[in-house]
Amino acid sequence: MQALRKIKIKNWPMVFIAIIAMLFTQTGMGQTTTSKKIKLPNQNLEIHYLKAGHGKTKWVLIHGLGSYSKAYNKILSNLPKNVEAFALDLPGFGKTDLNGTSISMEDYAEVVDGFIHELGLKKVVLMGHSMGGQIAMTLALENPKWLKELILLSPAGIEQFTDKDRAWFDAVITESLYLNLTDEQIRQNFNINFYQGKLPEDAEFMYQDRIKIKEDTEAYKTYCSTIVRSIKAMLAGPVYGQIGQFKVPTMVLFGKNDLLIPNTILHPDLTIDLLMETLQHDYPQTTNKLIDEAGHFIIWDQSEKVVEEIQNFTNAHK
Repeated sequence: MQALRKIKIKNWPMVFIAIIAMLFTQTGMGQTTTSKKIKLPNQNLEIHYLKAGHGKTKWVLIHGLGSYSKAYNKILSNLPKNVEAFALDLPGFGKTDLNGTSISMEDYAEVVDGFIHELGLKKVVLMGHSMGGQIAMTLALENPKWLKELILLSPAGIEQFTDKDRAWFDAVITESLYLNLTDEQIRQNFNINFYQGKLPEDAEFMYQDRIKIKEDTEAYKTYCSTIVRSIKAMLAGPVYGQIGQFKVPTMVLFGKNDLLIPNTILHPDLTIDLLMETLQHDYPQTTNKLIDEAGHFIIWDQSEKVVEEIQNFTNAHK
């Protein structure tokens, strides 16, 4: 906008159109990301999503807890030429209103299934980050006809929790806890998601967007409630014991420097290496890899490497 003030503009209508277009699209490295909405009549929801690419291969991306579709910006910016991708905001996150949606892994999986059906997508590569990974696994267990491959990125649902662990979560993870977080504590919660425990400058918008929610008292109460209910939903919907039932090729990627999984408080002796070794032993049919120099937010820390691994995996299963 500053550049516009320095030049004499001869064609204001065209400039105005260009400015409006910029408000609705984001341009990444070779890809344009478009913001869209679609109604799901069966769920009485209007889902906001980001779309990028124009290829025949279809990717559907599910974000994690407390996150939103923009968490996939760097993935959308680095799409292979043969891929068209759709990153949705789950109800209660981003620009999708909760609108009375029940919160469980099954309910969120149903929303994703409805989203894919409304778009008319076939042979979908379904991927989920963190909580989104557990939602993706929950949906894969339904064996939808459109599912081609399953990609799990730092997924919840691999680390297992006992009844005693769940009791700890019930006691510690409360709405009051989140409502009373200071701005600095919120920033620290973002920091721990990323490599070397530091929120990257190009991800600063995530923190700023959270602070904007906090400025609206009622919106923030709803948001904190959604977070706590989502955590309880993950604990109430374990999927690890059913991974062997997946009928499509499955790949699991974790960052070697994940500071959130495994839970260091409840499972101090469990490492990410041991977690992956156990997964490989229990389910040798899955493809499991650790990514160097990546924290829990693997889709940001190592977006290009993640895209490369997904592309190699999908090419191997054509």
